Amino acid sequence: MKNLFFAALSILALLGAAYTFLNIGGKLGIGIVFICGFLLGIFLMNIMLNIKNDKLSSYKRELEKESIASDENSSRVKVLESKIEVLEKALENALKDKK
Repeated sequence: MKNLFFAALSILALLGAAYTFLNIGGKLGIGIVFICGFLLGIFLMNIMLNIKNDKLSSYKRELEKESIASDENSSRVKVLESKIEVLEKALENALKDKK
């Protein structure tokens, strides 16, 4: 946000300096101020979109990490369930052999 503030402040200062030192007046001066304001708005929106896209991509990476972790946990559960089934069958076979 600091860079955004200083960029906007410097552009406004350049606008004021150009308006003052070049002594632009009338409709041309108003047009130049309008164009500079429009360009400043585009610049600020570009910065805000970049910030939003960075946050969005970091959120997507976080979701992918959580998804991978949940997939890993579910696969671990499946492996443990299959091991339990094998052990139960082995126990049943051992009990049948003792009788």
